[in-house]
Amino acid sequence: MKENRFSNIFEIVLLIIIVFGWVIMLSKSYVSENYELSSYNPLKHGFIIFLLATSAFTIISQKNRLIEWLCIGMIAFGMFSLCQPFTIALYRCGFQTILVGTVGFIIVSHKKPIKAKA
Repeated sequence: MKENRFSNIFEIVLLIIIVFGWVIMLSKSYVSENYELSSYNPLKHGFIIFLLATSAFTIISQKNRLIEWLCIGMIAFGMFSLCQPFTIALYRCGFQTILVGTVGFIIVSHKKPIKAKA
């Protein structure tokens, strides 16, 4: 029971990190390149945070069907981002969104489903 609870909390934390990485990746296009918040600027690493958190979430989570649909949604949203004429910020992060969705889908499609104990 506690292991399942810990797993659920860890999945929620990873989902928050995924959203954080995507927002940072999106906000990078609004901030100029020579703007520094500190010596470590997370705005430079939004894509890496997004990619690693999504990969970890797809490996750890047991909800394979849900993750497949989320990854397909990421791919579709990335395609929309590349084709929309409204804002350049979505266009700039469209390919990265497609890439992360594709990597997540590949990981979850190669994962073996866990058999329920009888």
